[in-house]
Amino acid sequence: MFKKLLSIAMLSLFVGTYAFAQSGSVTGVVTDAVTGDAMPAVTVQIVELSMGTATDIDGEYTINNIPAGTYTLKVTFVGFKAHTEEVTVGSGEVVVDVAIQEDILGLEEVVVTGVGTGTSTQKLGFSVSKVSKKQLNEVPAADVGTALRSKVPGVTIVKASGDPSAAAQIRLRGSTSLGDDQSPLIIVDGVITDGSLADINMQDVESVEIVKGAAGASLYGSLAGNGVIQIITKRASQSIDKPRVTVRSEYGYSTLLQDNYPIATTHPWVNDAVVDANGYVTSWPGFGTVDADGIYDNEYPVFYDNGAAIYTGQPYNSNYVSISNSSGDFNYLASFENMTQSGVVENLEQYKRNSVRFNADYLYDEKFKLSFSGNYVNTSYPEVSEQGQGSNFFFSTLAAPPILDFTQKNPDGSYTNNPTGWGVIGDNVQNPLYVAENFHNTTDRDRFIFGITAAYNLTDWLSVNARQSLDKRYETNTQNTTVGYQTPTPSQSLNNGYEYRWTFSNSYAITELWAQANWQVDKLGIRVIGKYLYEDREYERYSFSGYNYSVSGIRSFDALDQATYSISNFSSIERAENFILDTEFDYDDKLILGIMGRRDGSSSFGADERYQFYYRGSIAYRITEDVEIDNIQELKVRASYGTSGQRPPFAAQYETYSAGSTVIVPRNLGNSEIKPSVVAETELGVDVAFLDKFSMQVNYATTTVTNDYLLVPLTGISAFSAQYQNVGEIQSNAFEVAFEGRLVNTRDFQAGFNLTYDMNSTEVTDLGGTPAFTRAAGGAINLFRFEEGVEYGAMYGSKLATSLSDLTVVDGVVANIAGGYTVDDFKINQLGHVILASAEGTVDERPIYMTDEDGNEEILNIGSTNPDFQIGLSGDMTYKGFGFYMVWDISQGGEVYNYSRQLLYNRDRHGDLETYTRMGIDRQYAVAADGLYNGSDAVSHFVEDASYIKLRELSLSYTIGNSMLGNLGSSIQDIKVSLVGRNLLTITDYSGYDPEVALRTNSTNFRLDEYSYPNFSTFSAAVQVRF
Repeated sequence: MFKKLLSIAMLSLFVGTYAFAQSGSVTGVVTDAVTGDAMPAVTVQIVELSMGTATDIDGEYTINNIPAGTYTLKVTFVGFKAHTEEVTVGSGEVVVDVAIQEDILGLEEVVVTGVGTGTSTQKLGFSVSKVSKKQLNEVPAADVGTALRSKVPGVTIVKASGDPSAAAQIRLRGSTSLGDDQSPLIIVDGVITDGSLADINMQDVESVEIVKGAAGASLYGSLAGNGVIQIITKRASQSIDKPRVTVRSEYGYSTLLQDNYPIATTHPWVNDAVVDANGYVTSWPGFGTVDADGIYDNEYPVFYDNGAAIYTGQPYNSNYVSISNSSGDFNYLASFENMTQSGVVENLEQYKRNSVRFNADYLYDEKFKLSFSGNYVNTSYPEVSEQGQGSNFFFSTLAAPPILDFTQKNPDGSYTNNPTGWGVIGDNVQNPLYVAENFHNTTDRDRFIFGITAAYNLTDWLSVNARQSLDKRYETNTQNTTVGYQTPTPSQSLNNGYEYRWTFSNSYAITELWAQANWQVDKLGIRVIGKYLYEDREYERYSFSGYNYSVSGIRSFDALDQATYSISNFSSIERAENFILDTEFDYDDKLILGIMGRRDGSSSFGADERYQFYYRGSIAYRITEDVEIDNIQELKVRASYGTSGQRPPFAAQYETYSAGSTVIVPRNLGNSEIKPSVVAETELGVDVAFLDKFSMQVNYATTTVTNDYLLVPLTGISAFSAQYQNVGEIQSNAFEVAFEGRLVNTRDFQAGFNLTYDMNSTEVTDLGGTPAFTRAAGGAINLFRFEEGVEYGAMYGSKLATSLSDLTVVDGVVANIAGGYTVDDFKINQLGHVILASAEGTVDERPIYMTDEDGNEEILNIGSTNPDFQIGLSGDMTYKGFGFYMVWDISQGGEVYNYSRQLLYNRDRHGDLETYTRMGIDRQYAVAADGLYNGSDAVSHFVEDASYIKLRELSLSYTIGNSMLGNLGSSIQDIKVSLVGRNLLTITDYSGYDPEVALRTNSTNFRLDEYSYPNFSTFSAAVQVRF
């Protein structure tokens, strides 16, 4: 027996030794097929054995202990085409060097947004747009919205204000809510967020993925009625075996986009001003009294260019450093950014942002992986008043006559709010430099965004995953004046000291648990994902204000008059739980069918509507997998239908009251049946890649919004004034084209372009019996109309008659004005307006307004904010070390309401008045309440074409490679020097500062210009060093 066991043991040892002798290894170097450069962090696998490794910093790899045999070697890297080849392994070492080709058409690009797991774009049944690092990092933007502009079709982006703290507003395809919010859901590295886009440092970003419609956004249910944008930040590679450091510093200045605002430089007043020895007007008895000819052609007695004093070139600076490394199975990337932006307004505090990021991955073994993404951001900035008058910097700059010198100072060197000559005009104009120096209004925000994800592969077909994330914000707004603060007219709350504090905290925590199963049955691949998602949102706000300090020189609430105290608070807690089932069937890599369902339950829904269901179905057919077509590398057709939604305000289900010190007043009646809106979309698309150089995506989508919630006025005996109800419906259609190409791609010379085109229309189709209404534009002017059958973004107001056919005739008599006139009594004047012929050139000349048969002015459609189409064009070119990059933005059609121009008519300060009076038209034609001014009510005269062509981004760079650095090349990878320009050129017929202007609320639809912070250009130089 012992001899038998010994024989078996010896045989086993022999067989094992033989088997070991028959195992071998595969080694080699992976390089870029175009440049020849070594490719680190490339994945190299033996497919049949599920064995693999990653290349090191020199592009080298080795896979050991491979049993003898013939296998498939697969080489993959993000942004490059997968490479496969057959390799035969014996008892020794097999050398396989591989040169991989860049996937310049993005055919094998993987996306993670709108899908349950990372999915190749070749297999998507709906559109997901992806903006790469190359498009984002040449000209790093201040926020995500600015970074995406003109790079993705179907994305409308409006930077409503030049205020550095104001992020660009984004709308994906058509409008989906009659309320104020069109902003998409923002996700960062899988973390669902709830905060400002301005907090994200774009230099940390690897790519951005955009899901524009409900078909793709269905996965996110009632969170994503406006679509989804996911930001993917940079991470370290698993194979980098030494620290990699990037340092980038940029410095420049900002200046007005254009400084030729059509302000009047002359006046029509009696010229009897008295000017003192210092050049200041001390009296002007004839100010405001029109002289004999009434023409704006009199020179001001003194002229101070206050625009030049207020809008000065201000510095811009950003500093960024990152370090990444990998040690065995652990990798990390840490970064820090400091950015300051002063805008273009003199004497204002800077916008400051400090951002710290830490991303890490830990691969315990082939089954278990942990990932962490964390970001802390501190932001501080001055709050800038826009719209309105008084302390609004931009109102005073334009409206104040140039006899005032805003740079005039008090004896102590501070700016005065009562410059010499202020008594002459007797107005509510305030000196912006004084306000900036003495009225302190600042916001400070701390924000934490982090997520930790665990993934465990139970088997080769089943994995379980978990993620915990948190987006937490603390924000404080502080306002104060000191004792003696000056205002044009006495202010009880400001002149003797004022204090205001507003603080809030917002916490949004999400727990996710999901499992994924994958099966392959012959040619059919099946993927099933089940997910549970729990949301916990808490919001708390406090505010305090008081005034009248008992003593000067201190800042303490205790020193304020307690009788002036005003204190308020608000808090809410929202919970939601969501269940998702997502399946995909993939037949032979050419026919892909997707089915997804999601059940949302939220405490924001009414008690009788706690749970809602969303779903998606999609299909894609890759024609070129069945049919070989000359010069066509990929041809796919796809169709999808899906639903998502928007959650109503948390308070919509409850009765709300206004509570004072002695009384409680009912406000809104609660609605236990309130539920989220339903955004349903059908999307059809074609994806094609051809000639190995070009790719194109074409989408057509139609979207229907139902159950949109509106605050509906209540009538009758109810003590409540309004109630949120699901009554709104919206219909929109979108057509989009994305066309890109890599024209040249050699080692020394590369050139490419990206062209986008889109057009969309949106119409309000139902208000559920609610009467049509015109929404006040920020409380200033009733302008934007919501009515069944009317385009979303329509402007309504009084309309000037510009043709004799516009006159209303009743029994042969014109009803537009009294007097019994006939059509023959009217004519078209020099401005193209219908006037009474006999009044032409006299003080009685007035434009004729369109009226009904009773002579009442009609409120009619006078314009639309929606462009006819938008085009984006970007191009890049590199030759050896030289680089060039640019982005153009074209918007054709659509209008903006120039309310600033209208208000400046009333103040005799707009340049039109010079033009008109010199044409022989009396001043009253423009400024009278029955003239063009129209008593400041909306009128067609101030609706202007908002079309433009803009040069958004420009970069000229030179990169010095390590081979040119001599001894420094051993520690420095490269040095890149750039000249950078942002928002450099605008070609437009708009008469204001910039046609890209809007209200801060619903900016992509509410296009109104009222004394807004002008957008500006930035010129800078940057140096980047990579170690």
